[in-house]
Amino acid sequence: MKGRNTRNRLVVTLLCAVCGVLGLTVGVAPQALAQSNGVLLTGTITDGAGETMEGVVVSVRAEGSNLTTSVYTDADGVYVFPRMDPAHVQLRAQAVSYAAARADPRPSGAVHRHDFVMRSIEHFEAQLPGDRWVAALPEDTPEDRRMKTVFRSMCGGCHSQNTALLTRFDEQGWLNIITVMSRIATSGYVASPMSPGLAREDRAPSPLMDYYKERLAAYLAKVRGPGPSLMHFEPRPRPTGDAVLVVIREYDTPGQGYGLPDWENGSNWIEGAPSKTNRANHHAMDGTLDFDGNLYFSDDLNTNPYRSIGKIDWRTGEITNVHVPRRATPEMASAVHDLIADQEGTLWFGADGRLVSVDPDTLEWELMTTPEGEIVPAGGFHDKDGLGGIWGALGRGAVRYDPKTRETTRYQNPTQKSTLGSTGSYGMAGDRDGNGWLSVYGLDIMTKHEYATGRSYDIQLPPSPYAPADDLFVGDDRRIFDMMGGSLFHGKGHPWMHTIRKPGGGEPSDAVWGPGWTSDHLVKIDIETHEITLYPLPYRDGGCYQAVVDLDGIIWTVFTNADAVARFDPESEEWTWYDLPTVGTESHGLQVVRVNGRTQVGVPYWGSSKMAKLEFLTHAERDALKTVAMAATAASR
Repeated sequence: MKGRNTRNRLVVTLLCAVCGVLGLTVGVAPQALAQSNGVLLTGTITDGAGETMEGVVVSVRAEGSNLTTSVYTDADGVYVFPRMDPAHVQLRAQAVSYAAARADPRPSGAVHRHDFVMRSIEHFEAQLPGDRWVAALPEDTPEDRRMKTVFRSMCGGCHSQNTALLTRFDEQGWLNIITVMSRIATSGYVASPMSPGLAREDRAPSPLMDYYKERLAAYLAKVRGPGPSLMHFEPRPRPTGDAVLVVIREYDTPGQGYGLPDWENGSNWIEGAPSKTNRANHHAMDGTLDFDGNLYFSDDLNTNPYRSIGKIDWRTGEITNVHVPRRATPEMASAVHDLIADQEGTLWFGADGRLVSVDPDTLEWELMTTPEGEIVPAGGFHDKDGLGGIWGALGRGAVRYDPKTRETTRYQNPTQKSTLGSTGSYGMAGDRDGNGWLSVYGLDIMTKHEYATGRSYDIQLPPSPYAPADDLFVGDDRRIFDMMGGSLFHGKGHPWMHTIRKPGGGEPSDAVWGPGWTSDHLVKIDIETHEITLYPLPYRDGGCYQAVVDLDGIIWTVFTNADAVARFDPESEEWTWYDLPTVGTESHGLQVVRVNGRTQVGVPYWGSSKMAKLEFLTHAERDALKTVAMAATAASR
């Protein structure tokens, strides 16, 4: 593996006629432009009035393929795909509040043009991601505001809010649903038969859901009952500017025996989010990339005989499985949560409580051991630090493994017990200086484990800027939250907290960045002074699940319930929002890798069994493709 960090080689690719026409000099071409032959698929999209539409997502998929490629229209309503092999393809254009436009062309020649006219529709709420459903919930009275806050705390952790609200019920129906949900452990409704009791009727209900169930049922029946709805739906603005420069490749990652998911699985927005009760949709928990742009994803199902992680060839979509056997039942594959790549390109993850590395070139795996031959322990959450150490959250503490010396160092969280909430850890981040950070989300604490000194200490986070007004929850309404501390149903923190999920750090940032799942803020903690700065996320209720720092110091975040990825520039403090082409992604993470000198983002879709890759063109590169496409189509007329 020596020298893999030097594999970010420059691949000088001339853009054929593009460079000839525009005189461009391209030092490093993104993979989206790497293919110089094939068909350039393009077209213009207009609405019913003949106006061009920016920010419409256009997706293409060849027959029999597991790869869907998506691009967005620019300010002129023009879409243009990277060159592709001629084949019978399915083509679809979508925008919220419009019916999908479809075609089945057989592209041929150097350029193939297909225009679309989009027709608006009246009822488009099924197309919306979960955060837009929460935005539509009324809050006209104090009780409405209380119940909307309770809904935020209880109904967006084990599934997206669009799943919870898509179907209408009367008050008794909502009461039945809340009662059942109060007794279900996280993901218990898709639990393995080998894990009985996760959804038993005799399970003690969540105190919070039990306390509020009648009032919440009445509220939901008022807003999503059989009668006229009080919800006013507004889609997010369609992408513009830099946000339309993204090329998104989505690869289906089906489990054995399920076959390829239908192309409609989350990709046809009008059908709403895929069902979380369907086990076919649960085969991409986490993921990353290698230096060649190939994708890797972890499989977190507990009844999986064949795959711990999978490798996806980015060009063909071919999947190669890696089976790390369980200790007790070797014929079964170990379930894997976090999957990361270190500075050398080596893959790391925890499998059945053991730290495992994988060579991405050979896919050979190895159990990590200490010099004394002891197995290095591992939990579910991992990250690398700036000194090459591999960190893992482990119970109420953390462990750091040095791949060079094979030494293992354990750390304990300072707070081991509390009457206020859970002291368990969530997420793991390594910073530039070799320190480890994790979230004690039940207490709204970030714990720092200092590599140089061996010290461990807690950093208390400030209250959420979006905390409810003091007079909204009083008496028993407040005591039920205080009684449960911060460890609420499905790990959702109470409304006064940030509830950091999976923080991120590392070179070149001088900070650790925590995504506020509850507070809808990005939390910056200076790794030396511990000064805390809060940045509001672009939208509320998206479920910001992970923050990752790239080699340029840019922060990337993923939104479980908003089906989106966002880019935050710490210098300008500006956000760029990238909508994903699938509804119901429920992404639990993302990783960022430099491929041929360019940033690429890998995103797993746990809710629809896909692994996605985001590549980013420059304005000049996209304009060059567009110029060639428009010139070719003009010449053919």
